[in-house]
Amino acid sequence: MELIMVGPYLVCQLIGGVLGAGMAKLMTPEQRYQNATGAAFDTIQSHSQLFEAIFGEVVMTCLVTMVVLLGAVNSKTKTPLVPFLVGATIVINILAGGDISGTCLNPARAFGPAVLVNHWTYHWVYWVGPIGGALVAAVL
Repeated sequence: MELIMVGPYLVCQLIGGVLGAGMAKLMTPEQRYQNATGAAFDTIQSHSQLFEAIFGEVVMTCLVTMVVLLGAVNSKTKTPLVPFLVGATIVINILAGGDISGTCLNPARAFGPAVLVNHWTYHWVYWVGPIGGALVAAVL
């Protein structure tokens, strides 16, 4: 991707997150939507959970990013199994980290629901963790 496209790409990701959350709200009965806090991440309830949540998001995002980089980008390790491997990695991450942080892996995924239900408590974790994980994967 050309550097000039990074800004528009990020804006489009955030708009997509809000639109996706809006569609989910339209398709979900109001009571169920409210019971699920509008899909906004509310797993972290106190400061004592911050280290585990940030560490979990960094590690889980790093794993997914490494699978993509090694399986789809690196010409020496490219494989047609990448769609399966990425999906399997995400499933494993959700099962392993769901109770710790909610397993966001993408700030835009956290942004959309947070905007719709105005839930910003510990929202920054879902930016710091995934961005940190992507940076670690890029360095490795």
